[in-house]
Amino acid sequence: MARCSFCGNEIEKGTGTIFVQKIGKVLHFCSSKCENNFGLGRKPKHTRWTQEFRKLKGKLTAEAEREALQREAEGSGETIKQKAGLSGAAAKKLKGGA
Repeated sequence: MARCSFCGNEIEKGTGTIFVQKIGKVLHFCSSKCENNFGLGRKPKHTRWTQEFRKLKGKLTAEAEREALQREAEGSGETIKQKAGLSGAAAKKLKGGA
């Protein structure tokens, strides 16, 4: 599933808007709210209701933080343990293991 290019939320299949820039960059938007804020030149890190703002301010929920760590680890080929600098037991707990 795709992620909104502005707010960072997951977009269900068959919903949202895809915008392709002239340079070929593909942007996904979950709602017209996100699309309009992007069009107005607003930055997600300065907009209170976005995932990026919450992450910067340390207000991201534990579940969303876990998903963000997993996404980053999958994208770079690193494990969660390497990415977060955690011990083996802490990485298992983060993954959802016993």
